[in-house]
Amino acid sequence: MELITIDSLLSTVVETLRHLAGIVGISRKVGQFSNAVWFATSAEALQKYKFKWIPERLHRMVLQFALKALGERTWQHQDTLPPLPVPDLQHTMDRYLESVKPHVTAEEYKRAEEVVRQFLDGDGPELHRQLLDRASTRKNWLEDWWLEFAYLRFRKPLPLNLNIAGSGPYFEHGWPPQEGTTLERGALFIYYLLQFWKLLRTEQLPVDRLARGGTVLDMDQFRRFFCTTRVPGHDVDRLVTAFKSVSEGPCPTYITFLHNDRLFKVEVIGENDEPITPPEIQEQLKAAMRMAECEPGPGVSVLTAAEREQWAKSRDRLIELDAGNAYNLDVIEQSLFGFCFDDAFPTNHGENFAASLAGCARNRWFDKCISVLSFRSGTIATNNDHTPCDGMVHIHAAYYIDCQLKQNDCTWKGHVPDRKLPPPEELVFTVDDDILKAVKHAEQLYNNQARDLECICHHFTDYGKKFVRSFHLHPDSYVQCALQLAYYRLHGRPAPAYETGMTRQFYHGRTETVRSCTQEVVEWCKVMTEEKATVEEKKDLMVRALKKHVELMEEAKSGNGIDRHLMGLQILAMQNGLPMPAIFTDPAYVKSGGGGNYVLSTSLTGYNVTPLGNVPPMVPHGYGSFYKIDNDRFTIAMTAWKSDPETSVEKLYGNLRQAFADMKEILTTSASTNN
Repeated sequence: MELITIDSLLSTVVETLRHLAGIVGISRKVGQFSNAVWFATSAEALQKYKFKWIPERLHRMVLQFALKALGERTWQHQDTLPPLPVPDLQHTMDRYLESVKPHVTAEEYKRAEEVVRQFLDGDGPELHRQLLDRASTRKNWLEDWWLEFAYLRFRKPLPLNLNIAGSGPYFEHGWPPQEGTTLERGALFIYYLLQFWKLLRTEQLPVDRLARGGTVLDMDQFRRFFCTTRVPGHDVDRLVTAFKSVSEGPCPTYITFLHNDRLFKVEVIGENDEPITPPEIQEQLKAAMRMAECEPGPGVSVLTAAEREQWAKSRDRLIELDAGNAYNLDVIEQSLFGFCFDDAFPTNHGENFAASLAGCARNRWFDKCISVLSFRSGTIATNNDHTPCDGMVHIHAAYYIDCQLKQNDCTWKGHVPDRKLPPPEELVFTVDDDILKAVKHAEQLYNNQARDLECICHHFTDYGKKFVRSFHLHPDSYVQCALQLAYYRLHGRPAPAYETGMTRQFYHGRTETVRSCTQEVVEWCKVMTEEKATVEEKKDLMVRALKKHVELMEEAKSGNGIDRHLMGLQILAMQNGLPMPAIFTDPAYVKSGGGGNYVLSTSLTGYNVTPLGNVPPMVPHGYGSFYKIDNDRFTIAMTAWKSDPETSVEKLYGNLRQAFADMKEILTTSASTNN
């Protein structure tokens, strides 16, 4: 999901200032400046951060970007964004064949060429024409299809399949793991998350822009961050969102609190749309906990871990049993977000991911866009439904919270108003034997899969972005090539790989696939296993592979990727009642990753950005890997299924470390030889 925005440019500037500040002892001032640049809501708030230690020219440049953002409303540019383009059909077919070649035999490739020719001579041009017709009447021809076919028609359980996890870095600076801190830290986290909600509600969250040229990026996904839930249905789910900006009307003011298999409606917004204070939030949570601890509830939330058809039947049954159940479901689905206390004791990112992706199924409402997990260790993570928005929205919010915590030394100092808040309301469900059996079955299904997932997260600290950039190479392409080399060495073959490319420069744009396993990177991997290859040969092929990746990423971001185009053509074939074109049934399609069969599922969460995410693998024999790139390190999160006899996250990471070491040696040896 690599995209260079003004936020990332300012992040680099401020992180550089942080480093210098550590040397001269003014770190707190840099933190104040950073906080002002991104999240001030007035020009006056920015101008007061005039620091003598920042060079005047740099100060003007940073403030120019930030002040421009202050004059904009979050969604004011939506209607001016260009429509999502339809790629050229011949270009898509050519790129498709390129992506197939590394994964098939010569005979299979000839067959792939033949089915592509048949498609171009047969139904392909007419389907493409229909796609162009659709695009002529819609600003985003993909949007509705993507939501329906990529997400809402997915029938497997959401956890361990579609949901994504986030791990905040808060324990790395101000909140080391410590028992007995769960309530206080959870309340402060909620408070700052609600401040982010306030920025959206008042439309004061700055508009994202490309760093080069200042192109406005789509902000639509932020509308579905709060008060959003996926509701199970028969054959297809639906998305419910109750968020509204101030100009649009009232918005829910409560969260869903889950504890001891019981659920509560907890008010967290006071008068004038202001979040209540952290001490008040803490008291609200305490009150709900006292109510919950008398005895466990029936565990209705576990039903959200079931297969979607089963959950839809159970939901229908709950509504049939009691009108109060329908009210409870409506309250949960419209709530700002879910929040629960968890008895797990993770102490680092890897353990956080294990507990959030594959932890206890109880006290989670997996259908919520945001489920905040506050662990007994005092660490915090999230489990998020991927349907409403992509990971970059969650990263944006987590980064905001981290900035606020750093700015305020991970504490809160302020005045607590003398007022009475509405007490927590327990959402009591009426259940029968069928519901209790469904709860038990859903938990067993979840636990069987959860036990199979292995998660790690490691920091590679030998070098990072600064070293890679010194050779004029792209850091994201560098990591993608390293992942390919690591997999190739471990498994003896290339891996069809998915990397997220964002298309937010277009109206309601979300993502496109970057097929990062290219013929160029495979040729480099082969040479890296040959003893006779020279350093210059290795370097030339490596640089060629990196350049190819940059080319594919740029195509994806400009709306000229191939996977969404192929998906649109396939959907039109189905809607026209045509026999499925052979291109989609040819084994080469699946072998190259088509139809969600990518062996490596990867995404860059950002540069010098502190939060991190992770996902389960797409396929039983695959890996999930999210990573972030800092100036002096790479942070890599990985997942795999234990039941597959070939996969191992520790072995893959060990090979990745070796790949990073070998790539550095190639660059430094070549540089010294040339000098």
